[in-house]
Amino acid sequence: MNRRNLLRLMGGTGALAAFGAAPAVAQNRRSEIPVDLSPRQIGKIKITKCDTIMTGRDVFVRIETDAGIVGYGDATNHFLPRSVEGMLKDLYPYVVGEDPQRIEYIWQSCFRRRFQRGGPSTGSAIAGIDQALWDIKGKLAGMPVYQLLGGLARTSVRLYSGITGLTAAEAANQAKEKAARGITAVRFRAFHSHDAKDFHDHQTAVYQQIEYLEAIRAAVGENVDVILEVHGRYDPVWALKLFELAKPFRPFFVEDPIRHENPEALKWLREHTDLPLAIGERYHSKWDCREVIEKQYVNYLRPDVNHCGGISEMKKIAAMAEVYYIDLVPHNNAGALGSAATLHASLAIPNVAIMEAGQILADNPSTAVVKPFPTVVNGYALPLEGAGLGVSFDEAAAARLPFIDQAREPRLKAKDGSVRDF
Repeated sequence: MNRRNLLRLMGGTGALAAFGAAPAVAQNRRSEIPVDLSPRQIGKIKITKCDTIMTGRDVFVRIETDAGIVGYGDATNHFLPRSVEGMLKDLYPYVVGEDPQRIEYIWQSCFRRRFQRGGPSTGSAIAGIDQALWDIKGKLAGMPVYQLLGGLARTSVRLYSGITGLTAAEAANQAKEKAARGITAVRFRAFHSHDAKDFHDHQTAVYQQIEYLEAIRAAVGENVDVILEVHGRYDPVWALKLFELAKPFRPFFVEDPIRHENPEALKWLREHTDLPLAIGERYHSKWDCREVIEKQYVNYLRPDVNHCGGISEMKKIAAMAEVYYIDLVPHNNAGALGSAATLHASLAIPNVAIMEAGQILADNPSTAVVKPFPTVVNGYALPLEGAGLGVSFDEAAAARLPFIDQAREPRLKAKDGSVRDF
């Protein structure tokens, strides 16, 4: 239809006047949208105070409300505790005064209203805030957080346990002991003894990994899955050599085979091996995960609920991965609070394959400040049933336990004295 016919159809200049007035009408309609939500049935409450609790090896978030409900979250990043502490101070002004029930709004506010965004400090700080908000929401509703996330996608979560032996024989004995306790998957890496000497050599480490892998597989047989952790140590060509030698021992997956900065390098590895690969503990948002997911460079993604922006962001990362049939193996080296948040997310997310046990399976887990750890039956963690995250936080115990600055990462170097990755 040409312009002349359109004008005739609209009735000439009168219609033009009406057409010209449309934006004003729309503006008037927009102005009628209520911004005062106080009459709503869900009563509004307010966040009155945010605190950071530095205790032991952990960084916790405490959020207080005018309803008398307090929520707790775990923002621990063992490598950057002071950085996370500073980031929390920067983010609290975006949280105080808000309604804690608006979890997504507060998450977006903490991330998008900051000009500089992303990275491990931001990811961990927002994670602690997000967990505390979910804790509050669960306590308000009188139900576990996993119920608010859509309910149980599974009735328990399979766990894997870490092995830290300094020799192949010691690692194999640990694996055998854990298998006897009903644990169905173990993860190991070698070269711990080299870390103590600030030394890393690709060739030495590759063959030491295979020595450990062979001993562990012989100790546990075929009924226990063995995860081969590389910690991002190798250059791609040495990672490929590791894959070649490891294949006969059938690892469940190879974790962090190379450094995480360049996904294109993962593409090269993906094209040269059919071993299952995993990466993700050093990713801190869904944007960090996007390319790896879309290009399907890995079989498993490993976000950490304490580092990636919390429960809210882990749910989104999982949904992105689900589209490509990629399962999650949540990273978790946390105590009872971070483990609880990881467990709630893992129970509600459909594409979680297995979860790192962290301190859950430790012989003497630290429970002075937060408890309990979940009950474990035959290597599977059962749901925590209390309201919110289902754990208790002893503030008096936290006040008595001084914060301990972590030892810095090893200053690894090669035989020629050049820097190597930790």
